[in-house]
Amino acid sequence: MRIASFVGQKGGVGKSTLARVLAVAAAREQYKVLIGDFDLEQLTCVEWSAMRMRHGIEPDIDAQAFKSLKKLRKSVTDYDLVVVDTRGLADELTDDVSKESDVVFLPSGTSMDDLRPTLALAKKLAKSKSVGNKIVIVLSKVGRSERLLEEAQSIIADAGFETLSAVWPERDGFQADLDVGRAGSETSNPHLKLAAKEIETAMMNLALGT
Repeated sequence: MRIASFVGQKGGVGKSTLARVLAVAAAREQYKVLIGDFDLEQLTCVEWSAMRMRHGIEPDIDAQAFKSLKKLRKSVTDYDLVVVDTRGLADELTDDVSKESDVVFLPSGTSMDDLRPTLALAKKLAKSKSVGNKIVIVLSKVGRSERLLEEAQSIIADAGFETLSAVWPERDGFQADLDVGRAGSETSNPHLKLAAKEIETAMMNLALGT
């Protein structure tokens, strides 16, 4: 069983969105997937999964709430991939999840308001030898400015971290899909579908070790 975690130091950077995108992409490739939702106050992924079921969208995506990684480990045994969505504030659980994960995704916008806390958390996590080489920054909610994107990529590289090869663009259509239980390349818009496919492939290659 592989574990791919989405962690961060602040909310609103796309952790839950990207967790759902990865889970759907893997499930559509016939992997058995579970989303472990550790944000007990929001339960974004659990509620999205229920919405997906109500609308009859396939494949089904199992999403369950967990208080601790230990509880997840004890109760989950027969999945190919567990996608962990943590709350928007780093804590002891963030450290535990990162150490147990095969890849640790840190989503961030291109602004310094997002990059500063994201890179600070990445540096903190990287102090653990069991986490350092697993960290991947994912540029999320990216606008249409190539300059801002290139600057963000340069800042991340200068800090010594890897950036995912694809980005998650800021588009209203993606949010509209999430609101009814869809995610990523399940969109009907062909341009958004292409963008989603690129980031799905990049995340799946790391999450599943393919």
